[in-house]
Amino acid sequence: MSAKKILCITSGCILGGLAAVYIAGGVYFGSHFLPNTVLTGIGEISNQKTEDLVGEFQKEVDSYQLNITGDKTADVIYGKEVSLAMDRSSAKKAADTLLEQQNSWTWPVRLFGKKQNLTTPSYAVQYDEAALKSMLKSLSCVTTTDIVKTENAKLDIDEDGYIIKEEVYGNEVDQKAFAKKLDEDILSLAPELKLRDDMCYIQPTVKKDDETLNDQMNKLNRYMKANITYDMGDRTYEVSKEEQSKWVKINKKGKVVFDEEGLSAFVKSMGYKFNTFGLPRELKTSYGPTVTVSGGNYGWWINYDAEKEQLKKDVKGGKDVTRDFIYHYDAANHGSYKHDYGDSYVEINLSTQHLFLIVDGERVFESDFVSGNTGLKRGTPTGVYRVNYKEKDATLKGENYSSDVAFWMPFNGNIGMHDAPWRSSFGGNIYKTNGSHGCINLPPKSAETIFGYVKSGFPVIVYQMPTSSAKKASE
Repeated sequence: MSAKKILCITSGCILGGLAAVYIAGGVYFGSHFLPNTVLTGIGEISNQKTEDLVGEFQKEVDSYQLNITGDKTADVIYGKEVSLAMDRSSAKKAADTLLEQQNSWTWPVRLFGKKQNLTTPSYAVQYDEAALKSMLKSLSCVTTTDIVKTENAKLDIDEDGYIIKEEVYGNEVDQKAFAKKLDEDILSLAPELKLRDDMCYIQPTVKKDDETLNDQMNKLNRYMKANITYDMGDRTYEVSKEEQSKWVKINKKGKVVFDEEGLSAFVKSMGYKFNTFGLPRELKTSYGPTVTVSGGNYGWWINYDAEKEQLKKDVKGGKDVTRDFIYHYDAANHGSYKHDYGDSYVEINLSTQHLFLIVDGERVFESDFVSGNTGLKRGTPTGVYRVNYKEKDATLKGENYSSDVAFWMPFNGNIGMHDAPWRSSFGGNIYKTNGSHGCINLPPKSAETIFGYVKSGFPVIVYQMPTSSAKKASE
């Protein structure tokens, strides 16, 4: 036999052998997984049959645990705790499908090639839903008291006006979302559930970029441009943006309107703070001692309705405003309410039936008078008042009387100072039995002198200081 023939026979045998091996390998790997096949979560399954893989699936189910990670919590649910079980027919079908997807005739390449990582196919499992539901109540992510509440983005106020306060992503579990995600993860044998990443915390529904919220902010800030300062001479009061923000609101139609209740509350709060109308006052008398005088109609009293309307105009104007309040009644100054009558006033002591006219801190005139008849319970009321107006040649009318006077200066309703030409004497104890109907009766010359000094708003301070404590300044 020639060498050539021997070579041909040898080569044929070798090729035939290789072909036989190749075919045998192809047939073998038709029922076994190819070399270097790796399944995620299980490991290498080279040369395994589908029945073997089903066994690996069973091991995976038996050892399954779901790690639940929260912001400040960590929990584990073990498959056995919820009676996790594999559907064997589903697992077998998944293994068969995976095997069918491989090309068994590529086994030589796979034998000497790199490992091929495959995703573990899904297969059906089931668990005890009631057991899981019961477990949820005891998970630390549910029972923790270290809770940060989720908050929607909202309007807030700072020194310049309205701003948007960003939403807060809290760590309070959304029970519905959490239960749904748990179900999905257990059925898919997911290894970890991250409460934050998997949206299992209650989520804000309004965020900082919310179009409606930003539109509201922009609209409201058009009413925040005015800086309002009250100037009361010796002191000022700057209205804060927080206070100002309570004067406006967004109505149901999305328009900015004035909040009448908010405006009223603010103006009333200013009244509580700055009104002095009717408050007790101190007077260092012309006799020396200091007395406290209560009652009367003197003092600062903000006109609430007019002030509200002016504030609306100020806000709409959008410019800086410095002004005083609008008042029903004013006073001489804004100093301490105890002395807001200033240094010009009429000082009337009912006990001594003597008065003093004080102008710019100086006693310019004094006179006796006759006040209301105390015997008939018509005594002149004490208090700090203001001259309402003054009138020459007036006729005073009351029950069963009518008197013509030359100088009329009312300060408390129908009670006032006036000349009493029908009287021949003043002072002393006349008022106890033959006093007036409540007015301060003066000698004509005294009334004329006082009339020349006082005007509307001039303070009149009426008090009592017994003669044992007082002496006429002229004595």
